[in-house]
Amino acid sequence: MNEHPGLGKGLGRLPGRVAIVTGANSGIGRATARLFAREGAKVLCCDIQETVNPRVDSLIEQDGGQALFSRIDVTVQADCDRMVATALEHFGGLDILFNNAGGGVRKKIHEFTDEEWNFVVNLNLNSIFRGVRAAIPHFLKNGRGNIVNTASTFGLLASERYPAYCATKAAIVNLTRQMALDYGPNGIRVNCVCPGSIETARFRGFPPQPAAGFTDEQRARMANSSRALLRMGQPEEIAYGVLFLASDESSFVTGHALVIDGGQTIDA
Repeated sequence: MNEHPGLGKGLGRLPGRVAIVTGANSGIGRATARLFAREGAKVLCCDIQETVNPRVDSLIEQDGGQALFSRIDVTVQADCDRMVATALEHFGGLDILFNNAGGGVRKKIHEFTDEEWNFVVNLNLNSIFRGVRAAIPHFLKNGRGNIVNTASTFGLLASERYPAYCATKAAIVNLTRQMALDYGPNGIRVNCVCPGSIETARFRGFPPQPAAGFTDEQRARMANSSRALLRMGQPEEIAYGVLFLASDESSFVTGHALVIDGGQTIDA
């Protein structure tokens, strides 16, 4: 079975580039890491969990690409520093940082514990601060760099029982714009993607637990939220948006939130 049937063979859009992908062993990160490699990039695949079999670096090597897996907790600055150092040491450079790791807790705000709230904020938002802080010195030294963040349509509109997730994803959209202003003069572009309902097995809850996937009822409800296409998206459909933002094809695009949602936000 082809895990990502929507991935093409690659057209050489990232020749010789070095990319870091966080949350790389599942979902959008997994598809994007594979796509980056097919497009010519060397990919450092970072994730806190290694249990998905085959691991993403093995998939990339089967595709004929170059990849290295590193167990990274993006909520820890030392790990973020280590992932940048690993890319520089193993691949000899760094061109692209895809801050993708994230998660959420479903409940109303008065039901949150401090630990649950801090978990979502640290994973979704503070991880971008830490990852960028680790990578920016190298980008500034080289006078170029590319940062792509994973936000969400829930950073543009609300969803019931999702306060921490919605708050952090909205923050990512504006943080993306802010960083684009600060670092654009240094040749560094910063953008984000805002996926809608995407069919992925994901980590949910606190502490995070692997989910088996979606029930038919959940899938139907989420498909209906994509009000124009009436289906859920696939991880590789987001990956191609990330590729556009990470490639030279978007050389005049920065500070942008690219919505990829099947029509969910048409009238938002």
